Amino acid sequence: MNDTESVFLPQLRRPFYIVAPRYVRTSAGIKVLHYLCHALNRMGEQAFLVVVPHYSSYLATHPSLNTPVLTKRIMDFHRENGLTPITIYPESVKGNPLNAPFVVRYVLNYAGLLGGDDEFHEDEYCISYSESIAGSVPHSHHTIFIPASDPTFFTAAPGVQRKGACFYAGKYKYYHGAKTYPITDGLQEITRDRPGAQTPAEIRDLFQRSEVFYCYENSALIIEAILCGCPVVLLPNEHFTDVIGKVELGDDGYVWGADDAAGLERARQTLAIGRERYLSLYAQAEQALREFVASTQAAAESVPYAQPMSDDYVERITWFARIGGLVRTVRYLIRDNGFGFTVKLVLTRLKLGRIALKGT
Repeated sequence: MNDTESVFLPQLRRPFYIVAPRYVRTSAGIKVLHYLCHALNRMGEQAFLVVVPHYSSYLATHPSLNTPVLTKRIMDFHRENGLTPITIYPESVKGNPLNAPFVVRYVLNYAGLLGGDDEFHEDEYCISYSESIAGSVPHSHHTIFIPASDPTFFTAAPGVQRKGACFYAGKYKYYHGAKTYPITDGLQEITRDRPGAQTPAEIRDLFQRSEVFYCYENSALIIEAILCGCPVVLLPNEHFTDVIGKVELGDDGYVWGADDAAGLERARQTLAIGRERYLSLYAQAEQALREFVASTQAAAESVPYAQPMSDDYVERITWFARIGGLVRTVRYLIRDNGFGFTVKLVLTRLKLGRIALKGT
């Protein structure tokens, strides 16, 4: 550390703008984007969320994560100081709606499967969520598999007798409109974002006492079942032909297809290995993220911030909000210091020009 470096002094590095929907606990992809922002900030970078579709910043993030929402004031500061933002879009966002000068495309699922573009612009810096996805993305620079399921919450319950089975067919059933297979008829269905959907604790309880979990699609529930000691049977279909994280997760704790009795037994016997392998992914993701930061900081250095970015989705303060804030300040001053003191203070500050309502 040189004599001008200190934790008290700001570091003017190129910031990361991460475009993501509001935090939703049932979406692994959304959680990955929020965890990415959190991890970058914990590493000492400056990372901000751009919440799309726009949502109140008060409700858009998770309280335990360091995920500040980008404001117009912060965006203007970066441009005034020539700090080209590294803007990260998931594959589900079409084009470059923020008019960002340097675009990173984080491909979390196969292109076009859940919206977004089928192909990405050649100028975009593409990274992939898994090696399987990377194989479908031309010129993918990095693979960053960020674990999205909490292994401290999803754990086995020793001594509990397992009985019955459960299944999940969320997007398969409700997005694609496909019919489930007879093998899951009459079983307990796990639903998410629907009336009567189970809480995380209820899902954990199901996994802790079920003999088998059947799944029709790529889902974090696969990992969560394995973490809870429940073997998984994956049910292939036209929308589910591969496991997104098969390279990272290996083949422990699950079996592909419902007609492989030996494979199901192997899944039962390898659940502990599957959990250990999952835990090892945290260190791998952190190393991959550090390499990504170094590469993108260097690449963005030569990209000028010539045109202002769109601020359509960026938080800004309105005249109404500023006036409301001033009214609250005056009210608290009167409460704490009296009316006479407050009037004198306000008049003095108005005379000195120290009260301003202009701002973004």
